[in-house]
Amino acid sequence: DGLGVTTWTGQRGVSVLRYLLSRRRHACPRDELLAEFWPDVAPPAARNRLQVAVSGVRRALLEVTNLYVIEYADGGYRLNPELQVETDVGRFEAALSKARSAERSGDASVALAAYQEAIGYYRGDFASDAPYEQWTLLPRESLRITYIDALDRLSGIQLGSGQLDDCIATGHRMLDVDPCREDAHRLLMRCYAGQGRVYQAIRQYEFCRRVLKATLQAEPGLQTTQLYRAVRAGSRAPALTG
Repeated sequence: DGLGVTTWTGQRGVSVLRYLLSRRRHACPRDELLAEFWPDVAPPAARNRLQVAVSGVRRALLEVTNLYVIEYADGGYRLNPELQVETDVGRFEAALSKARSAERSGDASVALAAYQEAIGYYRGDFASDAPYEQWTLLPRESLRITYIDALDRLSGIQLGSGQLDDCIATGHRMLDVDPCREDAHRLLMRCYAGQGRVYQAIRQYEFCRRVLKATLQAEPGLQTTQLYRAVRAGSRAPALTG
């Protein structure tokens, strides 16, 4: 209800809460939690640690609600079904679904707004404060890929409608996540060339070349090199696609 929790006791309770939030129906068996978070601890001690972690979460959330947010029922833990739960991941995925549906139906303006909404929910990698928890690796990478794809789709709409400044900003966001994406470098080169900023387009190619060399020991691909030559020659850039 718009109230923030200001005090958390330890990281493990937060991890358990996040794990439950990521699960279907926001519930899972106790043994699954024990195996995930305390695999090398004797069962009695592991159960005690889980209880301590859950108690810490309950105390923290009493700042904002009188309900026990995490319940124990039927051999497992779950979020209280009386709560209406929304997460940034859920909102991100819902906005993406709306954007893709609008794009399929040819409604570019709705797709544009929905992609922008989705991107606004992505404020960093999933569970970035727990990078070594094994269960977070797959959703983190999956969401990162989905985010880059959303940026790619958004840039295509912006480019097609001539919103070059916005498209440049989107291209840079793509490179913030993956500096080796040649299609994003080409996108920026095309946008700069389309604005008459030839020097900036050439600098973008040189930056792409340095990044690929330092990271992958590779040179830019044929498409990127051809675009660079076209920009250098002052000819009209090929059709503004990837």
